[in-house]
Amino acid sequence: MKVVLAGNPNAGKTTLFNALTHSRLKTGNWHGVTTRPAYKTVGGITYADVPGMYSFSGYSMEEASAAEEIKSADVVVNVADALTLKNSLSLTRSIAAVNGNVILYVTKTANLKRRGGRIDIPALSAALGLPVASDVRTLERMISNCRSSCPRYEKSFRLGAIDGAYYAGNCAFTRAERLFYNKYFALFFFIAAILFMFFVAFFPKMPGDALKGVMEDAISVKLAGAVGKLLPQGKVRSLLCDGVIGGAGGVLSFVPQLAVLYLFLTLLDESGVMSALSFVTDGVFQKVRLSGRAAFSLVSGFGCTAAAILTTRGFTSHAAQRRTVAALTYIPCGAKMPVFLTLLSPLFADPFPAVCALYFAGLAVALVACRLVRGGEEELISEVAPIAFPQPSAVLKKLYFYVKGFIIKVATVVMLFCVASWVLSNYTFTLSPCAVEDSMLARLSRAAVPLFLPMGISDWRLAYAFISGFAAKENIAATIALLMPQGAGLSLASGVAAGVFVLACPACVSAFSASCREVGVRTTLKYFAVQLAAAFIAAYIVNFMFSL
Repeated sequence: MKVVLAGNPNAGKTTLFNALTHSRLKTGNWHGVTTRPAYKTVGGITYADVPGMYSFSGYSMEEASAAEEIKSADVVVNVADALTLKNSLSLTRSIAAVNGNVILYVTKTANLKRRGGRIDIPALSAALGLPVASDVRTLERMISNCRSSCPRYEKSFRLGAIDGAYYAGNCAFTRAERLFYNKYFALFFFIAAILFMFFVAFFPKMPGDALKGVMEDAISVKLAGAVGKLLPQGKVRSLLCDGVIGGAGGVLSFVPQLAVLYLFLTLLDESGVMSALSFVTDGVFQKVRLSGRAAFSLVSGFGCTAAAILTTRGFTSHAAQRRTVAALTYIPCGAKMPVFLTLLSPLFADPFPAVCALYFAGLAVALVACRLVRGGEEELISEVAPIAFPQPSAVLKKLYFYVKGFIIKVATVVMLFCVASWVLSNYTFTLSPCAVEDSMLARLSRAAVPLFLPMGISDWRLAYAFISGFAAKENIAATIALLMPQGAGLSLASGVAAGVFVLACPACVSAFSASCREVGVRTTLKYFAVQLAAAFIAAYIVNFMFSL
């Protein structure tokens, strides 16, 4: 049996899917978290979590896929927000007209109660002529009963018929919502929160920096020293200590600072602040021919560019989607943060101002890039989440999801890349052991050095490190740790130029693949070429200016 979870954006479909299937799909208080149907079979029932939709008219690119899933479902669970139940019921009527086996599941009833509202589930069910549930156990029982006989929806209903069963409560904004729906306060709070996030993550002696030092000592000194004592001098010892621990292990030491970034971004999302920000910044984004919805995608880019690109599927305009995809390259993802610190920490006693400058420069360039890409404009049609204190369990689950993903990537992709780099840097083309300068990696990488000379970089190891970043940005920091354990040795001019290059160059293979799926291979290749050329030119100019 196939059960489809459908409803308006931000109603809680993915949260319900996770509860029914014991999954850990990403959730969020914004339109575009679910960009394509997700499936999981439990107890012989296949559950499908589909993108949010407002109607069957196919207004956005993701709504068409949701409509097809609803038509083919054995049972449709229409997920509706208790705070906006009457608005949600217009979709309920449309779903019932397409597929009569409908169960209404009402979410956020606790929020409704806190606002003075009430909902009588049996009376609501009688008024609508539909099975209605507000807790997971009751819903599971209803779905199980549908295996034998599921009552089909036969009659229509009027919204006024539910007045006796449902009262929305005090619809006035809370004090917090009045603050965050003020565009000046919302922008001020967001900028202040981002600065505080950077302060906690990067400022000397703050938790992010202090914990990074602890992990760095544990991995690069204690673990490497223990492995070195156990193994005799030779290639195996060099592979483990220099290649695996020195390369991939060095990147792992940045986990505390990344955790701080992800924690703040999760708090902004779970509290509803990001949803409010998208609403109040709609006028700002219209100046670059986007809607406030772009705020979700751009801020998501601080975490992962590939994931942020997928959120653009919810846009109503293909031109606005292409515009946002082009801009997301310049939003520094979490993987770029270790690279910035690797390049800039040796040059500044306190890298906090320099890293902040790069992050805000990336955001500014992203908005300029939006303006330069031609096409139609985007309209904002999205639910605005209520402002509420984040639930600790939801925050911890998301933080665990992000940190685990980073660790898995380092333990797989980055580690394998470090092993391959170690082999290439220790052997000749005839597979004979050699010094690093005579290795096949050195010979291949020297061909790329002329491209980096105007940036003040003449070391083939750095040229190779930057090239490796096109596979995964973490590889740059890992390669520098592997091949240059004493540091990159850059001057101020070349170090800042290198940071600008990493900021502006095209994103990793995962983001490239996501872009190809969303805007097409031809458009992606065009963006890649323009962005790469612009990154080199910007780095050349920065090096020249700082050299003066």
